[in-house]
Amino acid sequence: MICHTHWDREWFAPSSVTNAWLKELFERLFDLVSKRKDYRYVLDGQTLIVEDLLSVAPEFEGRIRELVCSGNLLMGPLYAQIDFRLSPEIAIIKNFEMGKKDMEKFGTKMNIAWMVDNFGFISQLPQLLNRYGIEGAFIWRGVNLKKPSIEFLWRSKDGSSVKCIFLIGGYRNLFGLSRTKAFAEKRLQHEIKKLRVFSLSGCVPLLDGYDLDTEPEDPREILGEKIIVSTPQDFLREAFLKVSRPPEVEGELLSGKYACVFPGTLSTRVYLKLQSHTVAKLLRYVELLSFFDKERIDELHRMYLKTLIHDNICGVGIDKIHRDMTKTYRKLYSSLRKSFAEKLSKLAGGLRRGVYVLSFSPFEYDHWYCDGEYCYRLKSDGAGIFRVNEFDRTRADQTLSFRNDHYEASFLPDGTLKINDTMIGIFKLERELGDSYSTDTERLEFSCRVLKIEVERSGEKHKIVRLERIVEAEDVFIETKERIVFDETPLVKWFLTVESSGKNYLLSFVTKTKDRDSKVLAKMPFDVVERNRIDEDLLPLDINGELSSVLLAAREVGSIRKFPFQGFVALQSEKTTAIMAKGVHQYGVNEEGDIEIDLVRSVEWIAKSGVGGRTGDAGPLMYVPDARCEAAIDFELAFFQSKAQVRTEEFFKWFNLFDDPPVLFSVEREDDSGADSVGFFSFNLPWVCVEDGGILVYNPYSRETHGLKPHQIGTLPLASDLPRVDQGRVKIRMFNFPKFPQIVFRKVVREEIIRLEAMIEEFRKRVQMLRDELKKIEKTSKRYHETKHRLLSGERTLLELEVSLALVRGKVPVRLMRRLNELRAKRRIYDYVIELLREGS
Repeated sequence: MICHTHWDREWFAPSSVTNAWLKELFERLFDLVSKRKDYRYVLDGQTLIVEDLLSVAPEFEGRIRELVCSGNLLMGPLYAQIDFRLSPEIAIIKNFEMGKKDMEKFGTKMNIAWMVDNFGFISQLPQLLNRYGIEGAFIWRGVNLKKPSIEFLWRSKDGSSVKCIFLIGGYRNLFGLSRTKAFAEKRLQHEIKKLRVFSLSGCVPLLDGYDLDTEPEDPREILGEKIIVSTPQDFLREAFLKVSRPPEVEGELLSGKYACVFPGTLSTRVYLKLQSHTVAKLLRYVELLSFFDKERIDELHRMYLKTLIHDNICGVGIDKIHRDMTKTYRKLYSSLRKSFAEKLSKLAGGLRRGVYVLSFSPFEYDHWYCDGEYCYRLKSDGAGIFRVNEFDRTRADQTLSFRNDHYEASFLPDGTLKINDTMIGIFKLERELGDSYSTDTERLEFSCRVLKIEVERSGEKHKIVRLERIVEAEDVFIETKERIVFDETPLVKWFLTVESSGKNYLLSFVTKTKDRDSKVLAKMPFDVVERNRIDEDLLPLDINGELSSVLLAAREVGSIRKFPFQGFVALQSEKTTAIMAKGVHQYGVNEEGDIEIDLVRSVEWIAKSGVGGRTGDAGPLMYVPDARCEAAIDFELAFFQSKAQVRTEEFFKWFNLFDDPPVLFSVEREDDSGADSVGFFSFNLPWVCVEDGGILVYNPYSRETHGLKPHQIGTLPLASDLPRVDQGRVKIRMFNFPKFPQIVFRKVVREEIIRLEAMIEEFRKRVQMLRDELKKIEKTSKRYHETKHRLLSGERTLLELEVSLALVRGKVPVRLMRRLNELRAKRRIYDYVIELLREGS
């Protein structure tokens, strides 16, 4: 048995509340270890818990160090349990680095990744785990084994592999034994019996722990010495000693077949994703600029990583948590913008007077480029600072068309843009029946009309068209302001502001290709992955046999049509058609070849029952009006079509120009002496961050490049003649610095409070009826426990609604949140009691 906690530091309660609970957890741990020196406890695989603890109880540091050094407390190897689907590459790397630093600080090392509740995993994670000396992983969600087994081998495309333990029965299957002592022995035997059929080694993972559990226990106090309190390392070692040829899985683990990965979280509260994307870009840029003056920005990385914990960036928490995230992003943005300007002024100290671009793309360019404000001749030799000598001249041209060496484009009267044989810029509006976790849409009658379409500016090398539209349906009203930018590159850039009112809808940006057969390729961290258009490899709604008693948590059912991406989605055959997007993460490609980029998904509840495509319990029934996204939100997309294949340098050259656009600025000084450029590095590989004095890169191509094999992650050295920063500062003016995606939240109206009050009153009546019914039932009967299970469910929901009401009134109900946490634990324990009783019948 492995004793642990899964610490959702921010979900139905903010970290300001949950951090206070940590003190109780550790006081209990100290007591357990004082009684049994061989007690072992897994601290959720993340070092952030210790950081949070010491923020409220710094006097515990010495005792924590003792527990870690003695092996009683296992911390790391990650800093935080981030969502790998939504986290940028630099954050994934920093999450490993910060975890490693924290472990070194406390004199420990953890070579097993404990990732028991992340909502799926990226394809390159085995290679990344190997890079940080991690040989195994315990995981639950995302596994897509055809024949489920507890032991399996997970590989990346480069051949890296990790040994994995699949927690098919979840991470809490023997939680709360001390609270169900009468059933403890039966629960133990039952779990062994139902899980052993999935174990190739005969080793069965029994886990005593739950979300935010402040009462860790020693199961030997209840079950005696037949139980061994083990560790992830010991369990994995013993299991794989007995399995000579474990089944192998390659690539992504994003299946909801055995446990939900909640695809809807990719588009929930899209404003958070956009803010996160902007901050991540600035962190990456400032870290590179900081390399030249030897400054570290670790604390900024830690601030950012806390926002990427799966419940945070997925947007499935209460509104207060996500409003605080926006404050954190704004604070980071302000600090990074200031640092960026200071460091750029130092690097520009040796330049002569004039206009320059700071390029973060490692590729070379010599093209007329328009950023939406300025059109100029971009001549760059990799990443660095390069002088701009030519700007495009404006001319009178009001035609709604544009042509260059790559495409021919013209607008239709309804605002649709025809490029070659493809139609782009079509809006689709659907009714959303889901919640913050899962999308569940149905057809919705809507209209889309053009208010304005006109040429804003035209030049010899570029054109900007302004478009305004209204998308309208029952209870939904959306206004758009769009600017479409053409230049001499193969990119058509689409700047889009969506201002909406209404609720429970999904707005998508559609590109119609009529391509029924091409491969679907999507950019994900460190990789380009190929996917089916529809995932139908799921289990039926009702399952029988060995799986029925094991899979107690929510699963995806039916078919999955929404998938994650970071950067672009492409259809590839003889030509490539790609839609690129910044900070947007959910797409779908249907059988007709329509590429749908989901912009705004409006919902009102963290979780609710009866959501199509999902079975089981997803989260609390809590009202979150901010998740309706009633605000003005800015998006940036681009269209690309070419014969260049996706996994080639030619494609990534243009994707990098979109994803890392140059920053235009001027150098102002009295004299005109100095250089015309400052070079950083130049190579045809996407880069992630500075690492060990070099640049961390990866090879997404189909051939070896710069000594890296296809799919390999590695570090390239920087040149010896790096820029000097000791030449003094110059006055600079930035023209197109990335803007912070602002969001203005709507106030809750009285009608919403009345609605919540009515729901609470209705649930109170239901709960009281169950309490009255329970008093009349024999306590030893099966019916008594089934009724108690229903009562605990009702009481939990009632508390969730009461917490919601307090929150919308502007209060943080600390005591109610604590009661809710305790009730959630009781209800979860009873899930296993009821399943045990049903199996016994």
